Amino acid sequence: MASVLVTGGAGFIGTHLCRLLHKQGHDVISLDIMHTGNHPWECITADIRDDIQLDSIDWLVHLAAQVSVSQSIENPDETLSINVDGTASILSSAESARVKRLIFASSAAVYGDCETIPIPEQAPLMPQSPYAVSKIVGEELMRRSQIQTCSLRFFNVYGPGQSADGGYAAVIPAFNRAIESGEQCKIFGDGTQIRDFIHVHDLSRIILLALESDELPAELNVASGVGTSLLQLVEIFQESKPGMLPPLFEDERPGDIHTSIADISILNSTLQIGHLLSLEEGLS
Repeated sequence: MASVLVTGGAGFIGTHLCRLLHKQGHDVISLDIMHTGNHPWECITADIRDDIQLDSIDWLVHLAAQVSVSQSIENPDETLSINVDGTASILSSAESARVKRLIFASSAAVYGDCETIPIPEQAPLMPQSPYAVSKIVGEELMRRSQIQTCSLRFFNVYGPGQSADGGYAAVIPAFNRAIESGEQCKIFGDGTQIRDFIHVHDLSRIILLALESDELPAELNVASGVGTSLLQLVEIFQESKPGMLPPLFEDERPGDIHTSIADISILNSTLQIGHLLSLEEGLS
């Protein structure tokens, strides 16, 4: 069993990942700027920009980040400080400690509005927000490292415990919150925007497979490979919640991408990922 440090371990994805790693028998340490509740794994409260000692850590999963595209546009300095300086600091600590493998949480945002659909890993990177820029810089830092690294480009992650105010595919929890409050679901744009949703349970499982893998590419798309428009998402919700109100359409938000579907052929050939939950299964 390995000693695994998860930065951002108290967040949405981090909590699910720590739970899975702990269940598999690994020695798990969560590092986050704030922890709440009690957990059966060790929790360290710190900022990723701090000087952190990582002695005796085998694997490191770097999830901690400022993940909101809109917030990155409003406050780019903060986003670049956390996501670039913080990543550089964590990587330096990992190199000093000779960590065996570092998995970096990158994002589909690095592709921007890509002309090639589905999007392969070799597609041009066209960032449309400071958040996307910060992830591209993080990937470059990983490539230059002397330790084993892999940047996993997460597409739209969803699942239990996700905040409606978060940066990861917040449309689903936002829809849930609106429906529970008897309000209209808000759609920014005309609803034809397409997203590639992956359940957090599948994502966590894929991260574990990546940690255990003998060989990994420098970058890897992590997604379902299935595109769903926001209008289709509304229809899925309506099937299980027939009393929900029709959606409310508002202006598009700056930095939003229209179509995002991953080519997951390299993911499938690199890792034995097995069955992925459909959106209908994941929302049930």
